Amino acid sequence: MTESTKSGGGPNLRNLLYTIWTSTECVLYKVLFNRVTLIAFYAFWFLFGVLVLRKTQNAITAVRYVKTHGETVSLSSIEESREFADLIDTLDRKFSRPPAIFLLNQYALNMTDNFLCNTATLDGAHERFIFVTLDTVARDTIKKRWPEIQQFHWPTPSLYKPFSFAEGPYQTIYLLRSNLALALIKKGKSFWMMQQDTFWRKNIFDMNYEDDMSYDAIFDQLGSEEEHSMRKEWVNGANFFIRANNDTQLFFERMSEKLAHWYTPDMGIMIQQCHTWKKPVCAYIPHNVVYSWEWMFTEQKDPPYLMQLDCETDGGSKLMQLGRYGFHFVNPDGTCNDQKVALAKGKMENGTVEVQMSKTLPSWGRLQFKAYWYIVDYMLWTPIIGEYLKPYLAMIGFILMITI
Repeated sequence: MTESTKSGGGPNLRNLLYTIWTSTECVLYKVLFNRVTLIAFYAFWFLFGVLVLRKTQNAITAVRYVKTHGETVSLSSIEESREFADLIDTLDRKFSRPPAIFLLNQYALNMTDNFLCNTATLDGAHERFIFVTLDTVARDTIKKRWPEIQQFHWPTPSLYKPFSFAEGPYQTIYLLRSNLALALIKKGKSFWMMQQDTFWRKNIFDMNYEDDMSYDAIFDQLGSEEEHSMRKEWVNGANFFIRANNDTQLFFERMSEKLAHWYTPDMGIMIQQCHTWKKPVCAYIPHNVVYSWEWMFTEQKDPPYLMQLDCETDGGSKLMQLGRYGFHFVNPDGTCNDQKVALAKGKMENGTVEVQMSKTLPSWGRLQFKAYWYIVDYMLWTPIIGEYLKPYLAMIGFILMITI
């Protein structure tokens, strides 16, 4: 008997066993990998299907909400009201320049107070403001805290509760904004529409955009000044000026009709109409005057007059996020902290707004917006197709945002 036989096969047997083992292990890994891949594939499409069904339900609910409560914010209800007649009288007596209209309910009071502390440092800004208060708490608080600011009180029960991006009340408040704009235009009143989730480094009214007769409307815009910015000249819809004339009247008539029946953002409608209609003539505020929150995540050069901090889908978390970036200006006792306002202005001018991940972790809302903007930029970049998509893509924005 040989030595190899005595040792049970020796190296040859061991090599054979090792080969069998490694082959079996390899097969097991392949089977496991295939199964995991298959499970992940089905899980992805299952989750996608759930999100699509959820978004479909949300869309149906939102449109039903607007249809149910639309009459309370309709054009006729505004035009026939005593409150609107008083507003026109106030504009005739107290406003020599177009007013800036803001909307709020009681759940936006903290954000509004923060904004008013910011703009109180700018001469003449508050004299141009009119706040549309949607409940008595908002009306009385603004009147007590900021008695010099004019109001248009429009109590709207469907807007009494907190709401978030793309929900039924969210659509309803933009239908109200569109119909109020239409009512003002029909009275020959030009105006600014603005939002208070905005930081004002300087007074935009000093730019005198109202005096430039080369356009009928001028809007803030998304994207950036870079030549390759795909969303440049896409209306942001937070801060814009409208000149009252027949063309802008038709513009808002069509927008109100669409908002009343479609699940679409108002800025999507503005984009579509500005890019496909010859009139009214739409212009765009340069990014060095008005920029979105994305400016903070650039090299922070050429700071804008206004920066809209609209990167949150949940209204309740906005002020907390602003505080993390250094844009919270109200003391615990409710007084304004002018020093913090000056500090925030200085940080913008020096390009030192703190956005490091270690100190300001991105919120879920901002992560979603960044992801969707990346997808949109890619779609608009697509040769030939992107050019045709640009006027219309934003109109299906709510549908595409399946996680919101």
